[in-house]
Amino acid sequence: SDVYKRQALRAARLTRPLAVLTDAGQQIAAGDYARRTALHTGDEIETLSASFDKMADAVQEKIADLEADVQKREDFVGAFTHELKTPMTSIIGYADILAAMQTDPDEQREAAAAIAHEGRRLESLSHKLLALLGLAECPLTPAAVPLAALWPRLHAACPGVNLRTPAAPAPTVQGDADLLLDLLCNLVQNAAKASAPGAPVVVLCTADADTATLTVADRGCGIPPDQLARVTEPFYMVDKSRARRQGGSGLGLALCQRIAVAHDGTLKIESEPGKGTRVSVTLPLWKKETDA
Repeated sequence: SDVYKRQALRAARLTRPLAVLTDAGQQIAAGDYARRTALHTGDEIETLSASFDKMADAVQEKIADLEADVQKREDFVGAFTHELKTPMTSIIGYADILAAMQTDPDEQREAAAAIAHEGRRLESLSHKLLALLGLAECPLTPAAVPLAALWPRLHAACPGVNLRTPAAPAPTVQGDADLLLDLLCNLVQNAAKASAPGAPVVVLCTADADTATLTVADRGCGIPPDQLARVTEPFYMVDKSRARRQGGSGLGLALCQRIAVAHDGTLKIESEPGKGTRVSVTLPLWKKETDA
């Protein structure tokens, strides 16, 4: 009858949106995170559909974040394994040469120098990796750090670098002196490696009412624009062969980034191939009232 047909149509109109919601929930649970309902019924079902789709957006975004995090971890482990394997292969190879045959003094010195070079690179890698892990696990205890007191320590830590530090009085910032020295050492050494032998590496310092900005500048080879966004990733190296030849591990700028964040600061990198690089870190000033 007509009454039965009308009742059936009304029931279908009521149950169809629920069926769409049920099916969408099952599809999302099965891994189709892009599935949406987008119902337009003009009643409470439409409101429920909008809430459902908003929830699905959040789930999809969270899954994407988790997948990206897993990929970063896999990339990190892969790069770390490679960085360990490369020097270890050299060390074992040269050690085998020394152990297996009588070599002349020049060959012995070459093999020993290679072993020492790769050993120092492993040591640097382990120190920087431990520092990265330590920064993630241990909160920073801030103290007053007069920047001018860091300049002599920086010169002593970077022998052989034509380093120019500020002559004018420098402000006092809030942070950890040893970590800030490590940050500056990494930036200065990176700048020296990217520059011609003996070329100057300049440290600049400016301040406003609330912050101080330290900048390490060089006129070296620079960084290609398409690689600037990645240079603070652990183990990322613009020129891998040059970096490894100079004892680099690809952790220096990653460590600098972590140190800056631990100081509630920011790291800014500006570079132009063939003209040099400027790396700046902005740090909070030590407020006198906190001395009490």
